[in-house]
Amino acid sequence: MLEEPRVSPWKGSSKMDGIEGTARLVQLRFKPLWLYVDALRDFCGFFAKSSFEDERLGQRVGLVVHELVENAIRYGDEGELELRIERNGASVSVLVANTATDDRAARLREVFQNLTSQSPVDAYQTALQRAPRLPQTESGLGLPRVRYEGQVELSLDTTPGRVCIIAQGAA
Repeated sequence: MLEEPRVSPWKGSSKMDGIEGTARLVQLRFKPLWLYVDALRDFCGFFAKSSFEDERLGQRVGLVVHELVENAIRYGDEGELELRIERNGASVSVLVANTATDDRAARLREVFQNLTSQSPVDAYQTALQRAPRLPQTESGLGLPRVRYEGQVELSLDTTPGRVCIIAQGAA
Protein backbone atom coordinates (compact mmCIF):
# COMPACT_ATOMS: atom_id res chain seq x y z
CA MET A 1 0.00 0.00 0.00
CA LEU A 2 1.32 3.43 -0.94
CA GLU A 3 1.58 6.05 1.74
CA GLU A 4 0.32 9.59 1.48
CA PRO A 5 3.40 11.67 0.55
CA ARG A 6 4.83 14.02 3.10
CA VAL A 7 4.35 17.34 1.41
CA SER A 8 7.47 19.38 1.71
CA PRO A 9 7.28 22.87 0.30
CA TRP A 10 9.25 23.85 -2.75
CA LYS A 11 10.98 26.54 -0.75
CA GLY A 12 14.01 28.46 -1.76
CA SER A 13 17.19 28.36 0.21
CA SER A 14 20.13 30.71 0.28
CA LYS A 15 20.50 31.36 -3.45
CA MET A 16 16.82 32.13 -3.96
CA ASP A 17 15.90 33.78 -0.65
CA GLY A 18 14.86 37.36 -0.98
CA ILE A 19 13.11 36.96 -4.33
CA GLU A 20 9.81 38.75 -3.93
CA GLY A 21 6.76 38.00 -6.02
CA THR A 22 6.99 35.83 -9.10
CA ALA A 23 10.37 35.12 -10.63
CA ARG A 24 10.48 33.30 -13.95
CA LEU A 25 13.37 30.87 -13.59
CA VAL A 26 13.07 29.06 -16.93
CA GLN A 27 11.00 29.76 -20.03
CA LEU A 28 11.40 27.69 -23.18
CA ARG A 29 9.40 27.37 -26.40
CA PHE A 30 10.21 24.48 -28.71
CA LYS A 31 8.90 21.98 -31.22
CA PRO A 32 7.48 18.88 -29.54
CA LEU A 33 10.28 16.41 -30.25
CA TRP A 34 10.84 13.22 -28.24
CA LEU A 35 14.59 13.74 -28.12
CA TYR A 36 14.02 16.76 -25.85
CA VAL A 37 12.19 14.90 -23.05
CA ASP A 38 15.19 13.47 -21.18
CA ALA A 39 17.34 16.53 -21.83
CA LEU A 40 14.66 18.84 -20.40
CA ARG A 41 14.20 16.61 -17.35
CA ASP A 42 17.94 16.66 -16.67
CA PHE A 43 18.37 20.39 -17.32
CA CYS A 44 15.34 21.52 -15.30
CA GLY A 45 16.06 19.12 -12.45
CA PHE A 46 19.67 20.28 -12.23
CA PHE A 47 18.61 23.91 -12.54
CA ALA A 48 16.15 23.57 -9.63
CA LYS A 49 18.68 21.63 -7.55
CA SER A 50 21.31 24.33 -8.11
CA SER A 51 18.95 27.28 -7.67
CA PHE A 52 17.38 26.01 -4.45
CA GLU A 53 20.37 23.99 -3.18
CA ASP A 54 17.98 21.07 -2.69
CA GLU A 55 18.64 17.74 -4.42
CA ARG A 56 15.19 16.30 -3.65
CA LEU A 57 13.54 19.38 -5.13
CA GLY A 58 15.65 18.96 -8.25
CA GLN A 59 14.46 15.36 -8.59
CA ARG A 60 10.84 16.38 -8.15
CA VAL A 61 11.07 19.19 -10.71
CA GLY A 62 12.80 16.83 -13.14
CA LEU A 63 10.03 14.24 -12.72
CA VAL A 64 7.28 16.81 -13.21
CA VAL A 65 8.93 18.30 -16.30
CA HIS A 66 9.55 14.85 -17.81
CA GLU A 67 5.98 13.62 -17.37
CA LEU A 68 4.25 16.84 -18.44
CA VAL A 69 6.43 17.34 -21.53
CA GLU A 70 6.06 13.67 -22.48
CA ASN A 71 2.26 13.96 -22.23
CA ALA A 72 2.23 17.20 -24.22
CA ILE A 73 4.18 15.54 -27.01
CA ARG A 74 2.12 12.33 -26.96
CA TYR A 75 -1.32 13.95 -26.83
CA GLY A 76 -0.73 17.36 -28.40
CA ASP A 77 -0.47 18.20 -32.04
CA GLU A 78 2.61 19.32 -33.94
CA GLY A 79 2.46 22.92 -32.71
CA GLU A 80 4.77 24.72 -30.32
CA LEU A 81 5.28 23.61 -26.73
CA GLU A 82 5.98 26.01 -23.86
CA LEU A 83 7.69 25.11 -20.58
CA ARG A 84 8.02 27.52 -17.68
CA ILE A 85 9.36 27.13 -14.18
CA GLU A 86 8.46 29.97 -11.86
CA ARG A 87 8.98 30.82 -8.24
CA ASN A 88 6.17 32.61 -6.46
CA GLY A 89 7.03 33.29 -2.85
CA ALA A 90 7.75 29.95 -1.20
CA SER A 91 6.37 27.76 -4.00
CA VAL A 92 7.53 26.65 -7.42
CA SER A 93 5.32 26.09 -10.45
CA VAL A 94 5.98 24.07 -13.58
CA LEU A 95 3.80 25.04 -16.52
CA VAL A 96 3.58 23.09 -19.76
CA ALA A 97 1.34 24.40 -22.53
CA ASN A 98 0.80 22.97 -25.98
CA THR A 99 -1.59 23.05 -28.89
CA ALA A 100 -4.20 20.31 -28.99
CA THR A 101 -7.44 19.50 -30.75
CA ASP A 102 -10.69 20.30 -28.98
CA ASP A 103 -11.39 16.55 -28.68
CA ARG A 104 -8.09 15.92 -26.90
CA ALA A 105 -8.67 18.91 -24.63
CA ALA A 106 -12.12 17.57 -23.72
CA ARG A 107 -10.62 14.14 -22.96
CA LEU A 108 -7.99 15.77 -20.74
CA ARG A 109 -10.69 17.64 -18.83
CA GLU A 110 -12.34 14.26 -18.10
CA VAL A 111 -9.01 12.80 -16.96
CA PHE A 112 -8.48 15.80 -14.66
CA GLN A 113 -11.95 15.51 -13.19
CA ASN A 114 -11.30 11.87 -12.26
CA LEU A 115 -7.76 12.58 -11.09
CA THR A 116 -8.61 15.49 -8.81
CA SER A 117 -11.65 13.78 -7.29
CA GLN A 118 -9.25 11.48 -5.38
CA SER A 119 -6.32 12.04 -3.07
CA PRO A 120 -2.91 11.79 -4.75
CA VAL A 121 -2.23 8.35 -3.23
CA ASP A 122 -5.67 6.96 -4.16
CA ALA A 123 -5.44 8.31 -7.71
CA TYR A 124 -1.99 6.74 -8.15
CA GLN A 125 -3.12 3.39 -6.75
CA THR A 126 -6.16 3.41 -9.06
CA ALA A 127 -3.90 4.21 -12.04
CA LEU A 128 -1.49 1.40 -11.10
CA GLN A 129 -4.36 -1.08 -10.96
CA ARG A 130 -5.84 0.12 -14.26
CA ALA A 131 -2.54 0.33 -16.22
CA PRO A 132 -2.28 -3.38 -17.20
CA ARG A 133 -5.68 -3.16 -18.93
CA LEU A 134 -4.78 -0.14 -21.07
CA PRO A 135 -3.28 -0.27 -24.57
CA GLN A 136 0.49 -0.66 -24.56
CA THR A 137 0.92 2.88 -25.93
CA GLU A 138 -0.63 4.50 -22.85
CA SER A 139 -0.10 3.64 -19.20
CA GLY A 140 -2.33 6.26 -17.60
CA LEU A 141 0.30 6.72 -14.88
CA GLY A 142 1.81 10.09 -15.82
CA LEU A 143 -0.46 12.64 -14.14
CA PRO A 144 -1.23 10.51 -11.06
CA ARG A 145 2.51 9.93 -10.67
CA VAL A 146 3.22 13.66 -10.98
CA ARG A 147 0.72 14.44 -8.22
CA TYR A 148 1.91 11.68 -5.90
CA GLU A 149 5.68 11.49 -6.40
CA GLY A 150 6.13 15.13 -7.41
CA GLN A 151 4.07 16.22 -4.37
CA VAL A 152 2.25 18.87 -6.38
CA GLU A 153 -1.26 19.97 -7.10
CA LEU A 154 -2.24 20.08 -10.75
CA SER A 155 -4.48 22.55 -12.51
CA LEU A 156 -5.70 22.57 -16.08
CA ASP A 157 -6.59 25.46 -18.35
CA THR A 158 -7.97 24.82 -21.82
CA THR A 159 -8.83 27.33 -24.49
CA PRO A 160 -9.74 26.47 -28.08
CA GLY A 161 -6.69 24.76 -29.57
CA ARG A 162 -4.52 25.08 -26.44
CA VAL A 163 -3.95 23.07 -23.24
CA CYS A 164 -2.00 24.26 -20.21
CA ILE A 165 -1.14 22.12 -17.16
CA ILE A 166 0.34 23.75 -14.07
CA ALA A 167 1.98 21.76 -11.29
CA GLN A 168 2.55 23.71 -8.11
CA GLY A 169 4.22 22.65 -4.88
CA ALA A 170 2.59 23.53 -1.58
CA ALA A 171 4.08 26.34 0.46
